[in-house]
Amino acid sequence: MHIRPANENDLRGSRPSISRGCLDQRPAQTDYVYILEHDGAYLGIGGLQLMNPTCGWVWLDLAPDALKHTKTLYATVRAFLDALMEEAGLTRLMAAVETDFPAAVRFAEHLGFVLETRMECWIENRPAFLYARMGG
Repeated sequence: MHIRPANENDLRGSRPSISRGCLDQRPAQTDYVYILEHDGAYLGIGGLQLMNPTCGWVWLDLAPDALKHTKTLYATVRAFLDALMEEAGLTRLMAAVETDFPAAVRFAEHLGFVLETRMECWIENRPAFLYARMGG
């Protein structure tokens, strides 16, 4: 399993998703977009939007096949986030997680994100949890 920078072809068309359309609701500006693959198969897309030199929003939209590789998935994404924070000099990553999506909450927590607060009227006026991951 590996993560690579996305290209224009990766961003065209729809992709299978368990993340309830996160890809459609990604920030209008995303500074970096990445593709998660395993043996040449698409498993997900994610990105980073820098908020300032030390902080960024991250998002991830997984394909159903990603769940066939959960142990490797967790290890790969966690190592990627560690490297991303170190190489970019980031000390804080933030993620919004829908309050009624327990699998996404578990995923964020497993990656080292910590719940900071509940945000009302987030995407489509639904609540979301604000998670943060510190480093550096």
